[in-house]
Amino acid sequence: MTAEDVYKSLPITLQHVACSIEGWRLSSRRYDHEFRGINKTLNRRAESSLTEGEKLKNTRLRAHVQAALHSPFWEERFEQYGVNVSVECLEEELKKLPILTKKEVQDQVENIQSPAIKKDNLLSSHTSGTTGSGLVFYETSAAEKERWAVWWRYRGWHDITQDMWCGYFGGRSVVPLTQSGPPFWRFNYPGRQILFSGYHLSPQTSADYLKALDEYSPPWLHGYPSLLSLLAGYLLERGKPLRKSPSIVTTGAENLLPQQKDLMEKAFGCTVRQHYGQAESVANISECPRGHLHVDEDFSLIEFVPLIDQPDVCRIVGTNWSNPAFPLLRYDTGDLVRLPAERPTCRMAGRVVESIDGRKEDYVVLPSGARLGRLDHIFKDLTQVREAQIYQPDHETIIFRIVKREGYTHTDERRLLGEAQKRLGREVVIKVDYVSCLERSKTGKLRFVVSKI
Repeated sequence: MTAEDVYKSLPITLQHVACSIEGWRLSSRRYDHEFRGINKTLNRRAESSLTEGEKLKNTRLRAHVQAALHSPFWEERFEQYGVNVSVECLEEELKKLPILTKKEVQDQVENIQSPAIKKDNLLSSHTSGTTGSGLVFYETSAAEKERWAVWWRYRGWHDITQDMWCGYFGGRSVVPLTQSGPPFWRFNYPGRQILFSGYHLSPQTSADYLKALDEYSPPWLHGYPSLLSLLAGYLLERGKPLRKSPSIVTTGAENLLPQQKDLMEKAFGCTVRQHYGQAESVANISECPRGHLHVDEDFSLIEFVPLIDQPDVCRIVGTNWSNPAFPLLRYDTGDLVRLPAERPTCRMAGRVVESIDGRKEDYVVLPSGARLGRLDHIFKDLTQVREAQIYQPDHETIIFRIVKREGYTHTDERRLLGEAQKRLGREVVIKVDYVSCLERSKTGKLRFVVSKI
């Protein structure tokens, strides 16, 4: 019997205890005196000058490349592509290396791992991958703490503190799927979290979720935008706001769509901010209080590589200089950003992105070969659509999977088809498939575009 099986068999009271024990274990590991020192350093760096930032980047990159030389994979690759690690401009020299793919990393995990650091001193980390391609790797304790410190720096910008209770809506399976009645949440007391199940939220259970939010009134909500916007829709349908509105909603793990942000701000009556990051620690982007998406230049080295057919959209390619145990250089995250025509005025230094446009897989492909993204605008004024997903089985067909709200009519369908045709043209057959719910990944994430191409 696995630990998960044991957990599922426990009475609900003991499941709360188990969540709290795990919360205590993780908090103790992540948030010790070393974390506090890193966090203090990161906060000072946030307003560093460009000159100081460049100096830091060069220092960290050089140290990271030296650590990578212990890795059989990187030793061979440096030699293969003629990389001279002693040159003055190391950042440019590394561009001799081809961009590293996730498949390469999965295939070469053992060779990328640095033998200079004993596994006994490392932590096992993993990423689920929105396309189902997971990755398990090792990281140092300091690397984990720095990742969490940069995330807490972003939260600190928005007056979120570690003693603030959070209503969490993510992919954790804390409530057994066989449970049919409330409570659809568990408490992590040391971590100040109410862990809401994303797998039980439905029209039939939404009243239980909203009742819990009214009762516990967490001042901060955080989670997947697909779940939080779904909850926001149920709240608006209830016709009565929460007893006490949260002070802020933050999102991560999925791309935040404009209509999701609008819906949440209307329902919850507070600001919604987003954050971009990943377990591999190769890139981090944080939204500031003024609504600008800032590259965390002191956390990793990020390149924005333009798409050939859409130069204003770039791939996020990063180098994780915080983790010498598993060095990733020029690693393709698979995620995309759109760069602004000009940098907005902001007191924080470094680059800014206009929007995070999801993944390469969030695009549809027309018969002509043209790729189209940002199709979320199709649903901007379709208020009777609870959830939507685009499915492309082949080049000639695009299917809109729609979960209807009560009151959805043929007029809404005509508007949907009209908006879709404006953007997709007449090259493809557009169909609508009405479903009761949308399929989510094993970690509870919702893919906006599912393509078989």
